Amino acid sequence: MAKSNPFKYAIKRSAHHIAAKFGGHTRPSKEPRLLVLMYHRILPNNDARTRFEEPGMIVTPTTFKQNLEITSNYFRFVGLSEWLERKSSGLPLPPKSCAITFDDGWTDNYEYAYPILQELNIPATIFLVSDMVGTNDLFWPERLARTAYEIAINTPSYWLNSNISWLTEAQSTYKFNETPPTQEELSQLVANTKRFTDHKIHSLIDKVQLDLELDEHQFKPSLLNWEQVSEMLNSGLIEVGSHTCHHTRLNSRTPKQTLVKEIVASKEEIEKNTEHPVKSFCFPNGDYTEEALSMVRTHYAGAVTTKNGWNSTSSDNHLLQRTGIHEDIAKDKTAFLARISGWF
Repeated sequence: MAKSNPFKYAIKRSAHHIAAKFGGHTRPSKEPRLLVLMYHRILPNNDARTRFEEPGMIVTPTTFKQNLEITSNYFRFVGLSEWLERKSSGLPLPPKSCAITFDDGWTDNYEYAYPILQELNIPATIFLVSDMVGTNDLFWPERLARTAYEIAINTPSYWLNSNISWLTEAQSTYKFNETPPTQEELSQLVANTKRFTDHKIHSLIDKVQLDLELDEHQFKPSLLNWEQVSEMLNSGLIEVGSHTCHHTRLNSRTPKQTLVKEIVASKEEIEKNTEHPVKSFCFPNGDYTEEALSMVRTHYAGAVTTKNGWNSTSSDNHLLQRTGIHEDIAKDKTAFLARISGWF
């Protein structure tokens, strides 16, 4: 937590202490409630991959294990599809349940999260981007980060090139010089770039990489392969859901034929490769239209959003809320308890 303003920090810290001690996690629930924790990447601080990732995407293995141990004092861990099935069937549910989810299907979920889940015997759901599993493909934020790093280190004069003006002309604290962007600056660059469609972003990055003769396929795969997925599925602890085919944002600019592929074909592809049913869906970036939502309702038992909050038996199964977890807040026990309290 930033301490740049001591007064604001003191107020926030006091609020955290109150929420940690008296929040909803500490009190009996009148009806069954579900807390869904949203993780992305589990990486040690000294892992080189952290250089190319936004800070809000990362939790260290030590923090992740601590999060699970703390949460177990207040909630019963359940698989997401198990909770949905019991709710839909009218079967009894624990007063306070917690489901663990991971977005995107990163290899570090297998390397670092999976062993901890095994050790503590805790189920989890990993949302896979079906057409990127087992490939060297990168999500555009990682492509952007690696491209910016290469320009800063090797050809900083390229920041003046018109082919990258779409990035340099947007408002940012990054100086576009020979120093690579920090993680916080990278977050700004990613946020600015979201004004374009996913297809447009990839095209813009393609043009820059072609200019500079960059080969991003030299890097080790960032995402899980089907063998790793199968191993985790066979453990009985891990289930997988769909996160579309290409992590395409399902907003008003997404054509219907693209919606069908991203929502329906992704499910079919995952089921073909795993021989396991895919029951849940995750909206990339939390974006959806009514048309996309209707399609998800038809093909999945439930879906998760990025909207913060707890869920109850009256919650919409296809618009489940989640609580995003990242290292800055998760490593501190009081701040983490405040985060899962339902108050923040």
